[in-house]
Order: sequence, then C-alpha cells, then structure tokens
Amino acid sequence: MTERIAGFEVEHLYGPEEIRYRDDELAVVCLVRDGEPWVRAFAEHYFDLGARHLVFLDNGSSDDTVSAASEYDNVTVLRTKLPFGAGVEGTEGQNLMRRYLIERFCGNRWSLCVDIDELFDYPYSHVIGLDSLLRYLNSKSYTAVTAQMLDMYPEKLSVGSTPELVTELKDEYRFYDISKIERSSTRNDKYAVRNNIIESEDVAVGIRGGIRDNVFGYKPLLTKYPLLFSDGTLEHLGVHAIRNARVSDLTCVLFHYKFYAFALEDYWYRAIEFKRGRGPFMERRYEKYVEVLEKKPVLRLWRDSSREIASVNDLLENGFLVASEDYIDWVNVEEEKSVRQAYPQSEPQELVAAFLESRRRERAKTLKVGRLEHRILENRRRQQTKNQKIKKLKRQRRKRGWNAQELEQRILDQGQKIRWLQHRRQRLRRQNKRLKQQIENLRSSRAWRFVSIIHKIKKRLKDLHGRS
Repeated sequence: MTERIAGFEVEHLYGPEEIRYRDDELAVVCLVRDGEPWVRAFAEHYFDLGARHLVFLDNGSSDDTVSAASEYDNVTVLRTKLPFGAGVEGTEGQNLMRRYLIERFCGNRWSLCVDIDELFDYPYSHVIGLDSLLRYLNSKSYTAVTAQMLDMYPEKLSVGSTPELVTELKDEYRFYDISKIERSSTRNDKYAVRNNIIESEDVAVGIRGGIRDNVFGYKPLLTKYPLLFSDGTLEHLGVHAIRNARVSDLTCVLFHYKFYAFALEDYWYRAIEFKRGRGPFMERRYEKYVEVLEKKPVLRLWRDSSREIASVNDLLENGFLVASEDYIDWVNVEEEKSVRQAYPQSEPQELVAAFLESRRRERAKTLKVGRLEHRILENRRRQQTKNQKIKKLKRQRRKRGWNAQELEQRILDQGQKIRWLQHRRQRLRRQNKRLKQQIENLRSSRAWRFVSIIHKIKKRLKDLHGRS
C-alpha cells in the first residue's frame, strides 16, 4: 500500500501494513534517520516493556537503519523523502510525519511517539506492566501523559574518535544530572496550555536545562507528550505541545542517549549537516555543540552533582518525576493481586501481608520525599528570584541620580524592601534546612525499619515457594 504525506510518497518496506491491538496495548511509532547504532537497544527495550508493535518511518537514512529494524518480528518499516525541516520553523515536516504515523496506525488507541535515542519508562514499571498502566489511564479518561527527558551519559566521553558500538547502552550510559534545571508552570505558557485539562499542579510544570546547560550553555525544553490516546479531539502539535488533551496525574521519563552520537564521529558530523537544514534555531544550537567539542575532544561529563541511575523510581524520590496518591494506590492493589496469585492460600498469609504492608509504606515515604524535594527546588527558585531583586534594587540605588531629599527617601524605601527580601531569603533557607532534615529522617527510618524485614520476608517466601 502506497500513501502520501504532503505530496511525498510513503513506501512500505517491511512488516504488517495494519496493526490490531487492544485498549490496554500500545504501539510505538518512531521517525528515524541514521539510527542504526540505537536500533537494537530501542527494539529490545520496548518489547521488554510490553509494546505490541513498533513502527519506523525512515527519512532517508544513509546507514543500515532499515536492515537493522527489519530483523525483528512485530515491526513495520516505512520510508519517505519528505524534507524533515520543511516549513518556516523547521519543524513542520517532522510534525506531519509523526501525525501521519499516529493517524494511520493508532486511531482511537494508545500510541507512544518517541525518537530512536529515547527510551520511555514510568514509575514502578517493575511492579505493574504496561497493560496495567494503560488500564489506569483509561479508568481516569486521560488522553495524554507528560514525560521529562533525561540526558544520560558515561563517566567520560571521547569525541572525534571512532570506537566500537556500545553493546549495552543503558549500562554504559548510566549517569545523569538534574542539579541545573529550571521549572516553570505550563499553565502560564501560551504554547503549552492549548485548551488542555491539567488537574495536578505538580504535573503542570515544564522543565528546561540539565547537563546540556552545564556543558554547552543552552537550556533545551525537556518536557514532552509522547504517550497519547487518539480520541478524535486530541491534536498532536509536536513533541512539546498538544491541544484538547486530558493530561494524566503522573509524569514519566524519556531516557535520552543523545551523547552516544557524540562518541560516533561519522554519526555526529552527519547529524550536524542534517540539523543545519532545520532552520536558524537548530543551526545556532549545533554551532554551540561544535564550538565546545572542538575545544574539548574528551568531555568529562561526570561531576559531583552526577547521579547513577538504579531505578526509574529514583527519579520519583528526588522530585524529577511526580505521581499522585491515586496512582500509588493503583500500584499497591495491582501488586497485591499478583503476589496473592503467586502464593496460594496454604502459604503463611501473615508473611505476605507484612511484605505488602512494608512495600506500601515504602512507596508512601518515597512519594513524601519526592514532594519535599519538589518544595526545596521551588524554594530555591524563589530564593534566586529574591536575590535578583535585591541586586537590582542595590544597582538602582547606586546609579540613579536623585536629589538629596528624594535620594534619602528612596534609600529608606529600598532599604526596607531589601531588609524584607533578606528576611524572606533567610526564612526560605531555614525552610530548606528543615525539609532536608525531614528527608534524611525519612530515608534513615525507611532504611533501618523496613529493609531488613523485606529481606527476611523475601527469603521466607522464596523458601516456601521452593518447597511447593
């Protein structure tokens, strides 16, 4: 079957031309160009996650992306030559292609629209499957899920060399840094609101910056909407904007492996030439990349603020992701169902009940710690704003040429303002100190009170299961 996008032909290369799947199943759609180094990790991750089908739309790859993707079952591969950066803003071509994939394969169903270097995950994915997550979203009538992009990197990165392809991408690129991120309410963003219903104030937050701000000095927008239910009213305006959506009460993560391209000389310089055709904004961004990389052929990305990822739930505890109490309750119920099905009534139920209770308490504390971390970040942002105002008032007092009487009154007024701001700053610092102490107390109590009992219960259940 041959179709067209804006007059350009879409060629079918491999796999089924139609996909059938249930409301609690998911199709992953991916627009790709020169993505061969990522294909294996991408396919294995999403099939392990529970995706029903993968759809790749190749946009003129010069490597073996198509061949690599065609090695898997439950995969469809298409190709088009529509210019990726068509349009004034340099994004209309890619938006057309993504909308085409969603409309063709995912009408009135869930779709996950991601790039080849992005691996999606969600809180407590080790406890509940993807089908359970989608059933939760369906039960709440949500049609969109927010995801925060998280740049992953190795301890050090050699640029300009041609190393062997990494076989275990997630194991090698396991560090991240959220020390330099900026948060802002999407409710005040005219480009993000778009007639969407966002019930949770915690979810209505856009994030910018991260490790790329530290290294390259620019703040990319990290907030995306990749998981969508095409109900006929929702409009996909691009990866960072949607319209007429009901946004869920939890956020997910897109582990982003962009830095892997920097280690592959051929792919990096090929990407530079490709991005230059996407408008002046993308060109300026990649010029910053080139400027830094030419000066530092070996980037030491690891720093004191770097963290090593152990689980997606780490991001819930440190406040990068958020989840509602309703979602945590759903996870608790789903885990109880699976545990009680695994262990029949003949087994000691008091051990099972103790295990489940410890897990519920642990999640409740993780949620509380995450909210405290979120408050600390918000207080820090307010403190920075106050500091900027104080500096501005001091500059005004020094520079403006008032007469003696006016100057005296201005100094008195501004001095009062400065004292109030300084008092407020000290108050915020005390709040942060108390919040950090609360977090340490929670972590300590959880470590000493629950870890040992969980290990004992797990060992006991394992022994009982082995005897049966």
